[in-house]
Amino acid sequence: MRYFKLSEIANVQSGLVLNRKEAKDEASIACTYKRLNLRSLDEDGKVDELSLDNYNASEILDEQIITVKGDVIVRMFAPICPVTITEETSGLVIPSQLSTIRMKDTTQVLPEYLRYYLSQDSVINKILVEEGWQSQRTIKISTIANLLIPLPKMEQQITIAKIARANAKRKKLYQELIQQEDVHIGALINKIIGGNSR
Repeated sequence: MRYFKLSEIANVQSGLVLNRKEAKDEASIACTYKRLNLRSLDEDGKVDELSLDNYNASEILDEQIITVKGDVIVRMFAPICPVTITEETSGLVIPSQLSTIRMKDTTQVLPEYLRYYLSQDSVINKILVEEGWQSQRTIKISTIANLLIPLPKMEQQITIAKIARANAKRKKLYQELIQQEDVHIGALINKIIGGNSR
């Protein structure tokens, strides 16, 4: 197994300080974007598109602070909640509370594998150790960039990504079943209570 610092396999960069490029009034709007926020980073590794905000920019923004397919976006405090950017979620503004991890060579590193690896509790703990176990403290870019990443062969990365994807779907189905069961139990209890009060 080969190990690389994250900075060796990807460019790690913080997002935009929003008020620097934000239009002050309607007349100064050059372009309106959708932007990520902290709520947008789903625990299952996807962007929650319903929680995106509008962002009126005073100029066309640099592509470095706009999401591109294959990017991995992380929060700059624990838990980092890494998400993978898809075709559908490209073109979003990345604010300064988030950072972009952009692969240097996608033939060597599969973004979904990297996202899965970064979401592991052991990785979060390494980050917290580096930051002095202060979970509410901002994580430095250098801490993320210096993480050692195990890099299996591409076929293994693909397999890991498939397993992680299937597990995320399974978890979502379980959660939906639990919610449905809660509704059913609530209705049943209300029926019993209603029946006894007559």
